[in-house]
Amino acid sequence: MSGGLPITIGWGTTRKGDGSAFRLGDKITQAQADVLLISQIEKEFLPKLSKIPYWSEMSDGKRGALLSFAYNLGAGFYGSSDFSTISTRLKNKEWTKVSDALYLYRNPGSNVEAGLARRRKAEGIVWNS
Repeated sequence: MSGGLPITIGWGTTRKGDGSAFRLGDKITQAQADVLLISQIEKEFLPKLSKIPYWSEMSDGKRGALLSFAYNLGAGFYGSSDFSTISTRLKNKEWTKVSDALYLYRNPGSNVEAGLARRRKAEGIVWNS
């Protein structure tokens, strides 16, 4: 759990299977966390991500990198004005420039930059695999 709002649990989930929010002190098992993650990916993330141009042509690594990115920054990132660089790279099928574009989204100058930089680098490695 994060210890603050929103309350996250398991793999970073903020809502129970019924849609209600978790409360501080709630506990779930590893199996419950896995079920929530899979459900959230299937219902909230894959429908939006599959609309990215060339999604079906991407390798599992490329789709996995974008899923990780979306899980952290929101499933609707593609086409948003806040994500113009990554959206342009994907739209134009500039595969060799996507890992660098992922790295841009790390909140420079913030107290979370180091952690996000590690995550974006890892996503870039997965993208290039």
